[in-house]
Amino acid sequence: KKAKREKKEKEELTDGERMRGQLRNELNQCCRHENFDNAMKVVEKMRGGGFKLDQNQYVQLLHLCAGAGEEHWPTGGKLMKELLEGEKMPELTEPMASGCIKLYDCLHQPEDAVQMWQRMRMLDLPRKRRTFAPLLALLSDGKRLQTALDVFKDSQTQGVDLLEEDFMNLAKACAAQSDAEQLASVLQAMMELIYTLKPTTLAEIEAIFTNKNVETATVQISAEDGKGLCPHCGETLRSIDLSPEELVEMCGQICTLAKVGDFQSQAFEAFKQWLLRRDPPDAVVDGANVGYYSLRPDQGETLNYQKVAEVVRWFVTRGKRPLVVMHSRHFGASAPMSSQDRQQVQRWKDDKILYATPPKMNDDWFWLYAAVWGSSVAGAGKEVVMVSNDQMRDHHFQMLSARKFLKWRERHWVNFHFADRARGPPILAFPSKFSIRMQHVEGDPKRWHFPHAESGTTWLCCAKNSTSEAKPET
Repeated sequence: KKAKREKKEKEELTDGERMRGQLRNELNQCCRHENFDNAMKVVEKMRGGGFKLDQNQYVQLLHLCAGAGEEHWPTGGKLMKELLEGEKMPELTEPMASGCIKLYDCLHQPEDAVQMWQRMRMLDLPRKRRTFAPLLALLSDGKRLQTALDVFKDSQTQGVDLLEEDFMNLAKACAAQSDAEQLASVLQAMMELIYTLKPTTLAEIEAIFTNKNVETATVQISAEDGKGLCPHCGETLRSIDLSPEELVEMCGQICTLAKVGDFQSQAFEAFKQWLLRRDPPDAVVDGANVGYYSLRPDQGETLNYQKVAEVVRWFVTRGKRPLVVMHSRHFGASAPMSSQDRQQVQRWKDDKILYATPPKMNDDWFWLYAAVWGSSVAGAGKEVVMVSNDQMRDHHFQMLSARKFLKWRERHWVNFHFADRARGPPILAFPSKFSIRMQHVEGDPKRWHFPHAESGTTWLCCAKNSTSEAKPET
């Protein structure tokens, strides 16, 4: 019936409507394949047929033109002028405004871009990274530093996480005005989101600090020696973790995301109460991730409970208390378990180191909460680790605060592998004693160390003034 109805509607279209629909589809295809030349040919056909571009089509073309190359930007400028100065002023939308700002960046028109951003604020339109990135690029020369800082502040208010190149454009603006205080503030904001830096970024940072009369050097600092001592300036790299307040806040966020219904709320509250009745764990184990190591459940391979037992044994023999978190389906009557597996699971239950998460719930929230909660209640000098090879790329993890989650993961995540696929203890990769992330010298946000993204041991030291001498190694 639907096909017949669509056929009838198509037959009832006039030749002009049919032509317009065909050209609209052609234009969409050109935009999808990022072909600006062909898109403009379609535009000429539309105009030749007496058809006008609608607002969405103008916006599509602006975004397409910005990435099409310098030779096309004047054409994009004409399209933008048609859109903004037409007979009927269109209602401003975020895609339209961001598209204009993007093209203003290409055409080096900072004043127009800033005015468009100000209109967006006045109309309370949402601002996205595609709004802020071209603005910061236009303002990177430092001639309008306060405006650049206002744009940055607005991005924070909008909850937009900037990328490495955006922060660097802001840093260059601060450096151009020799504003050391603002540069330090920008780098501190950057370190919350950007951990290791690309070679091009490191070169830009080195130029900024060299111009500030700072003696820079590329050094090797290995995580294996555990000291984190910089051979150039003599400072020691820090371990940077969440504050107690941030841990509590992250626990609350996990709870909110886990409790998606009445059943889920009750089940998660029961888990929290279960944790409170026990000593906090030293290590939380993502049981399914360990048990399926090097296996293909999609091809019928089943969970290896003995692998989980090996990880548990590793911690127990070192006087540590592990907590295994796994979904209840792995322990039901129909679960493919040997008698040895069932005996092992019963020992975990007797020792109160196993929590089976309920049906209709994602076990990820349980083991993540247990690890973060454990970190929040652990005593001084005690570190709680999370054992998993999960890359945390699922959409539900992306709902967590990137700043807090990345900082916590860098300090508490333990990856593993087994040298022998069949048997034997795990090989665990613990976090280093110091954080492998850009950081300033403790108490001095104007002296920095920056790690290389492509090497775990290469750092750029920007912590030694040209007139000072390095501290002696001890």
